[in-house]
Amino acid sequence: MRGKTSTILACDVGGTLIKLGLVNAGCLLAREVLPAEAHEGLASALKRVELSARGLCLRGSVQLKDIQGFGLAFPGIIEPGTGRILSTPAGKFDDAKTLDVPGRVRQLLGLPVQVCNDANAALAGEWRYGAARGFRSVVMMTLGTGIGTSAIIDGVPLRGQHGQAGCLGGHFMANANGRRCRCGNLGCAEAEASTWSLPERARRHGAFPASRLAQEKILDFAAVFRVAAQGDAVAEEMRGEAIRLWAGALVSLIHAYDPECAIMGGGTMASGAFILPRLRRYVARHAWTPWGRVKIKPAALGDNAGLVGAASLFEGRS
Repeated sequence: MRGKTSTILACDVGGTLIKLGLVNAGCLLAREVLPAEAHEGLASALKRVELSARGLCLRGSVQLKDIQGFGLAFPGIIEPGTGRILSTPAGKFDDAKTLDVPGRVRQLLGLPVQVCNDANAALAGEWRYGAARGFRSVVMMTLGTGIGTSAIIDGVPLRGQHGQAGCLGGHFMANANGRRCRCGNLGCAEAEASTWSLPERARRHGAFPASRLAQEKILDFAAVFRVAAQGDAVAEEMRGEAIRLWAGALVSLIHAYDPECAIMGGGTMASGAFILPRLRRYVARHAWTPWGRVKIKPAALGDNAGLVGAASLFEGRS
């Protein structure tokens, strides 16, 4: 692995947007955001990343030949050691499972490549340079389109035999009689309280047609929290249910991985001032931690955590 002074080209792939950045020792030198166009596949996205990377280098005053590596954060299960993508989001980047990603990037950019699950990358960034810095055992829950999780135990990032250990906390069962999840399980936390499942769940509510939520063009948690603050009963109910489910999933992470600290990140945490006190109260009541209380903190790096974490793959074990 390269030293901390190396500049890394980092890429954080999402279902809607792709973030690209030049990172040196946790500092973002330059950043660009591209439309994901996920239906066109990852191979197509990497070609667009190559073109953008060259312009990014100009803006960051870095020559491509001086970049030490390409760190890729991807929303799927990644095979340890090989960087092979074993799973992709439903209907997005379908070619990724048969694509030699490290080989394609080397062909396009001539750089060594490290590939990481996006939730694992976010925690790696927070652990090295953000809210989790200084802790030996940490979990992170990222509330975005889905529910991403990651764990570091006694200084070692948890990966497992096939790369799925620690990152499937969104698929802990929250309701044995619940909805079928995209993963195939029933009642996963994602199926019960994620952004992708929210519109269907809202529209099934008997009072939804009379709710202000029915007037929202985009039905996400930003809308739920905004309309709930106006006193809408359906939005208040959905907000409360979601927080209870997130808190229950967080307790499961704490019981499974025994962290000192839990980090909450993702776009939904724009409402963190409302969410965090309720998570802390729930965890204090329900988590079995006879040694004391787990610290629950908001992420510090925002939507740059994945970029910083993907770059940190070249600093050591992440």
